[in-house]
Amino acid sequence: MGKPREQQNKREGGVAARRHPKPKFEVQREEQTLANPLRPLNSKQRTYMEMLESKDVIVATGYAGTSKTYLPTAMACDMLRLGRIDKIIFSRPNISNSKSLGAFAGTLEEKMSNWLAPVIGVVKERMGAGALEVALKHGDIQFQPLETIKGLSVSNAWLIVDEAEDLTVDEVKKIITRVGKECTLVLAGDITQAELGEKSGLRWFAEFVKRQNLGDIVGHVDFNNPNDIVRSDAVKRFIIAMNRESK
Repeated sequence: MGKPREQQNKREGGVAARRHPKPKFEVQREEQTLANPLRPLNSKQRTYMEMLESKDVIVATGYAGTSKTYLPTAMACDMLRLGRIDKIIFSRPNISNSKSLGAFAGTLEEKMSNWLAPVIGVVKERMGAGALEVALKHGDIQFQPLETIKGLSVSNAWLIVDEAEDLTVDEVKKIITRVGKECTLVLAGDITQAELGEKSGLRWFAEFVKRQNLGDIVGHVDFNNPNDIVRSDAVKRFIIAMNRESK
């Protein structure tokens, strides 16, 4: 798949960077993005960010509050604003620790928007509410139900799947075969919280990558230490306490 060279083209605005805003807006967007660079808060986040820049597929597992979803979402927003990718696609499984789609009123798009409220918050923070509204209107940011992902072909885009621990094996197979040219796929989830237990597709995929020696195209970072938690000291203490309770 040749991701490192293609990603370099994206970063440098080469052949792979096909989307270009008007010059004056391009300069303004680049200045705004460079003025607020993403910085890793620990060594695992640094490794994660490096993988997001160099691998075709990235698996992020581990505790809540470790930026498994925040970092790829923020990085994808920067790439989109700079015209280096065409779109960002968000998805998540229907089996989840949180409310199902059926619990929300409205159209499927409205349901997905409600369900993905946490990533919407990150996008607003990184791009601004106005830019988010324009991106949604133009289809540059999309919410893709898993039911319709089988026929999707993703190129020059980032596909970010949250709560991926509750994907089935078949769903993971469908998703990873959607990866086209210059596509970054992120599967983020906490395997220990999987509703599917040992049948978690994310668990299967992480083990499959090891068995088949696919580490050159698939990166995996496991935020498995409470010290990896950056959301708050309270969250860190809660997780440490819950770990003690479960032993």
